[in-house]
Amino acid sequence: SALSLSLSLSLSFSQSTLLYSMSSNPQGVQNKIKQPLGCLGEGALGMPLQRKAISLSAFIGFVGALVIIQRKHKNRDRGAPRTSPRGEHGLASSRRKSGAGSQRDEESLMGLAHGIAVLHASDADEIERRLRAKLVPGSAVEILAMYSSLLDAVVTDPAHMTTPISDHLVHRGHGVFDTCTLRHNRLHCTDEHIDRLLQSAAAARIHHGFTRASILRAILAAAKASGASSASVRYWIGAGPGDFHWLPDRCVEATLYVVVYNEKPSARKLEPSFDAGLEEITVTPKVPFKPPLLAGLKSNNYLINCLSGMESYAASKRGCYGIQVDEKGRVGEGAVCSALFVFEQEASSNGASNGTSPDEEVRHLVVATPRFDGTILAGTTAAAALALLNEASMLGASAFDQYLLPGETRVVVVDARQRDVYAAEAKEKAREMIFVAGDYKVHGVVRWDGTAIGQGSVGPVARYLNHALEARMHQGNGVAV
Repeated sequence: SALSLSLSLSLSFSQSTLLYSMSSNPQGVQNKIKQPLGCLGEGALGMPLQRKAISLSAFIGFVGALVIIQRKHKNRDRGAPRTSPRGEHGLASSRRKSGAGSQRDEESLMGLAHGIAVLHASDADEIERRLRAKLVPGSAVEILAMYSSLLDAVVTDPAHMTTPISDHLVHRGHGVFDTCTLRHNRLHCTDEHIDRLLQSAAAARIHHGFTRASILRAILAAAKASGASSASVRYWIGAGPGDFHWLPDRCVEATLYVVVYNEKPSARKLEPSFDAGLEEITVTPKVPFKPPLLAGLKSNNYLINCLSGMESYAASKRGCYGIQVDEKGRVGEGAVCSALFVFEQEASSNGASNGTSPDEEVRHLVVATPRFDGTILAGTTAAAALALLNEASMLGASAFDQYLLPGETRVVVVDARQRDVYAAEAKEKAREMIFVAGDYKVHGVVRWDGTAIGQGSVGPVARYLNHALEARMHQGNGVAV
């Protein structure tokens, strides 16, 4: 457009000037235009005078157009933002400076939302279809049933197993949880776990009306609805839904959720087999100890636990817990487990009181686990393991004989208790290192920070506990479902 305008104006001006000049001095005009037309080539000089004038005006118009275009580009550059579109001269600024550009930018941003469906209450079937397509095939566990106090009912469709996004349990981590185990149609360890749940809720200052009886009622209902004879059970108390504030004062009511689930047989295993044992590491100071308040209760916020396990898993794929050691060198806990250490008794007794004769070769062992001093969780499985080991000590070496491998020396545990355990001591002297969790789970740790523990293999005490913790699930105790 600039070129056309310039050519038109130049042609009109040149023709008018030429006609006036020719009428008054034809020869002078012809002499004056010879020199500038030389740049158009020698053929231009032989043109008729009128054609020479038109060529000159076209040339002048072309040069004028170039000047106009160049000036326009300079002005545009001068007004453009010199930072990124999100910088000081941001997107909003550039939109104000260009009308057509502003419209194109808005259309581009609006296009980002294209393809995202808006589903309403009337689209319940479509919502369920989408949730099932994502939750069921991709999950490593099969969630068999869920109880929600908001419904006061159990649902068995995974697409309906939901919690409100405004529940402070979800968006503030203001909630606590605990677990128990369903084995052979009986719920095990419910008393100690429900007691700990209520203690955690009190420490988290969650105001609720749930009692031991009402929580057990919900757990039983979910377990029965699951149809499973053996499964894992997990339950939460949350501050409740209502808003996104940090204070719970406007929450509608506290919530209780219970889920019953099993790991799918096809799920990828994240832990080595029991016989292979774990290879663990001391987690770095980047993963700090929890403050006493959070260490002593089972908060819904397990970020530190997750980071501990992730560091271990990233190191070798042969561990998934990690273990914390404080600034004094004292052992803490693993991501979701308690640690037990087996040492040989320094001053061995004569053995007669432990079912062995003085002439037999028997290793007298003591088992230690870190004290529940407020820096680590009071593990119910660790407490159960200590009780089982002290019971076994009354039976002597015979309690462990069936868990010996060919060539292993007989052992007897003469004492099992809590005390401070130091990492240096454990790496140098421990014959076994054992992680316990979840009522019955046992893992022998065969290497720690690259150092072999004992013989570098799972030992007889770990084998004994692996059997004994599982066996107590078969003894007919627990709550019948």
